Amino acid sequence: MNIILDYSQHLQTVSTLNMPDDGAVAALGALLGYVGAEAATTAPFEHLLWPQRHLDNLSWQSAAMAALLMPMGGPLHKAALETFDTLHRHGLFRGAYRGHMLGTAFFKDMGWTYTMHDMGVKGPPKAVRNCIWTRAMGMLSAPQLSDSNTLVLPGEKQQKEASRQTAVRALISCYHLTFSQATNEDKASGLPFVREHVNMVGPNVYLSILASESSAIILAIVLLVVWNTPWAALWLAPLTLRFISTLFALHREPLESPQLTPKDHTCDFEIHCPESNGDFIVLSGPPPLIQQFMRHYAHPRRSRTKEIIQLATIFALGCVFPVGLVASALFMPLHLQYVWFGYQIFLVAGLHIARYCRFSRQLSIDAAIAEAFELGDRFGSYGESSLLFSHKRTGSGTLRVDLKVKSYNKYAEGKEAVQELLMNAEKDVEKAIEKR
Repeated sequence: MNIILDYSQHLQTVSTLNMPDDGAVAALGALLGYVGAEAATTAPFEHLLWPQRHLDNLSWQSAAMAALLMPMGGPLHKAALETFDTLHRHGLFRGAYRGHMLGTAFFKDMGWTYTMHDMGVKGPPKAVRNCIWTRAMGMLSAPQLSDSNTLVLPGEKQQKEASRQTAVRALISCYHLTFSQATNEDKASGLPFVREHVNMVGPNVYLSILASESSAIILAIVLLVVWNTPWAALWLAPLTLRFISTLFALHREPLESPQLTPKDHTCDFEIHCPESNGDFIVLSGPPPLIQQFMRHYAHPRRSRTKEIIQLATIFALGCVFPVGLVASALFMPLHLQYVWFGYQIFLVAGLHIARYCRFSRQLSIDAAIAEAFELGDRFGSYGESSLLFSHKRTGSGTLRVDLKVKSYNKYAEGKEAVQELLMNAEKDVEKAIEKR
């Protein structure tokens, strides 16, 4: 009898030790915060500060990706601090109209350069800055290899040589974009139109934020219905802060409507993509139409009041996780701690996935441009497509952009094709490679 009693007491002791208490959940939450903070990047704050560019391409697919990968209730404190460090280095804390926004979360610098080729004269390398077209090319689906790249030679030796030449070392794409002012016929045609807001934020941005915070909204409703707890406000804090930030989003520099003259002849702009990127991009057209994308287009229009509100929002979003961790450890009942901890696991998993994939960019205008090009009837078969780009389809600054894509099996082939293209008067990627 004593043995049975001792054994039952032992089981009770073991079960008590195996039950997680408040301290264990808090410790796991702190560990989870460390893991998540290491995975978080500054991209969420770049999206926050430029919603017109990053959150205005709403669709069912992009909304689903946003719900899974773009909530901002997770451990973003380290990313917020990195954002503040960059803003401080660029002098934006010094006062009104002080410092430089280029290279910060307000206006990211890609770090790439370009060279202008003007009638055989090659200019010095200049900064690409935040050219939307170079970013959009990275969102295009990989084109298929063309049969024209396959060489057929008789004989065993020649076949081995052909096999060596056609072996795919790396799939390289050459993107050739031609810019022109849209005519009235272009504006009245069925060409896809991509619009980017530069002033007031459109309704799609607010809907995108609702989609990205949908998991937090659902949990908050469950907490209110089941437990009627005021802690539901903790889940809704990121949504509220993001709405405030969006309401006071900085306006941007619009497209120019230059009056072209005979002096504004077509020039080529060779984008120097990093070799790790593996692709080549050439922009062709009158310099006034193209250079605005490498200079001041979409640069923030300074407003100290709005800038202070944005800085306060970054700080508040960086504090959401630490405040939640302290609140769950000291004040929340155990069942709410479990809910909070489970939600943070979901958010941290999303941070890791978003760090290495481009799905979190599906809401951006970059993706909208890529999708519009892919809608072209000739894109799948010939790698050719066209679109219109502006703030208003019938506006005076509307641009027509024609795309030609060519694929190559080796980096050297793509590089040689670009050099031929820059010297070829016909400006055709496919004809350029045939002249080798």
